Amino acid sequence: MEMSCPWIENREKKAEEKSLKYDSLQRKLHDRYPGYTVQQYNIIIDVLGGWSRTMEEGLRKLQETKKKDVLRNMQRSVVPSTLNIARSV
Repeated sequence: MEMSCPWIENREKKAEEKSLKYDSLQRKLHDRYPGYTVQQYNIIIDVLGGWSRTMEEGLRKLQETKKKDVLRNMQRSVVPSTLNIARSV
């Protein structure tokens, strides 16, 4: 799993980059497992711990009961990293 932490204004751009990056993998999986639906959910949390509505909707589709816990845990990993970077500059 790869998680991105772009600046707030770059969140949508990063989502597009992820979609392009994994497009060939999606096609290969679709070809290899006919009859299954292959969906990609980009997990992108910005440097301040925010996320897009589309990411939240994607996580909701995956597992409703754990969605908020997953988002909170991802925030907890992003925000301290951002603070460490800011302190070192």
